[in-house]
Amino acid sequence: MNDIESRMDTLLEATGNWLSNDNHYLMDAIDRTVQEGYFSFRDVKYALTAIKKSINQTALEDWAGQANLSDQASAKEQNVLCLHAGNIPLVGFQDALATLLSGAHYTGKISRKDPYLLPTFLNEVKKTALWTDRDVQWTHRLDDLEDMRHDAVIFAGSESSVSGVKHAIQKFNLAKRDARYLIRTAHFSLAYVDRKDERTMRDLVEAIFRYGGKGCRSVAIVVAPFSLDSIKCELTDYIESFWLKNPQHSKPGPKLKQQFAYNKGIERCQAWLDNFLLQAGGLELDQDFVCYWVQGDESTTAELTGRYQGQFQSIYIAHPDVDIPGFEERTEFLSDAQQPPISWKPDGVDTLEWLCSSNWF
Repeated sequence: MNDIESRMDTLLEATGNWLSNDNHYLMDAIDRTVQEGYFSFRDVKYALTAIKKSINQTALEDWAGQANLSDQASAKEQNVLCLHAGNIPLVGFQDALATLLSGAHYTGKISRKDPYLLPTFLNEVKKTALWTDRDVQWTHRLDDLEDMRHDAVIFAGSESSVSGVKHAIQKFNLAKRDARYLIRTAHFSLAYVDRKDERTMRDLVEAIFRYGGKGCRSVAIVVAPFSLDSIKCELTDYIESFWLKNPQHSKPGPKLKQQFAYNKGIERCQAWLDNFLLQAGGLELDQDFVCYWVQGDESTTAELTGRYQGQFQSIYIAHPDVDIPGFEERTEFLSDAQQPPISWKPDGVDTLEWLCSSNWF
């Protein structure tokens, strides 16, 4: 068995143990996460189920092949720092798994917004004979890592946060002079929906409202050949059905009601949902809990995607007959919006492939 096969088998074993119903450490982490108000139980369960669904032998082998992972093309002996976000449960899991699968030494800065869940996975990895304390380490405080210089840094955030993060990395001497950076700045996704059937509507509602719309894979712009006004009542029924099982955890501030009042004053079509707002047009993308509806076709979707280049994550379609010209590589099925394959490419970049490329200095 070569090193890559050994890492795959060990990670599958660790993941299986982590997601086992007998893992009381994970159960406790879930309970603390919910009790302390970080995320709802439904959202945590959904995130764990999506991970469990995405990981198996075939999925890891396919990912390794897609990323050209080999003994010659790997990150073995490299030190990689992952600065994990915490906007949705376990959002940093793929980065951690990719780093471990690549053969690199993993160091994680765990988000204070999601402090308990990811460490339970990392603990299972450390229990194996393949990874030692030096290979897998993490903290909740960046200054704990002072003077630990890394070959690569992976982090996600808004464009405005990039300079601050780099300043902190420099301040605490966390990266080598020629370190590589994988920086992700996308914060929303788009959907083109040209059907009104039940499956499509339920998938759309999941894509918009799961995690309160806060994930980068969450839909913030919907393009459809029909107007919001023509489907508003029917769509609201699907939303209410979703919320009965998945109450929205985070609540908006007063600015959302101000936006609703403004829309009403200018007679803009909208659907007020107490904790969320659907509105026709008026794209500002300046606050959470708003989804914008644009009447148009595939070319409209392509135009909007081009306009928000660097900010959007994915384009979702309901069926394979749709073509978004120029953005085929960023197009995914709507049904996969909140449960992507483990090999999905954030911001169009395969994390494992990036780690295993030959561009190490």
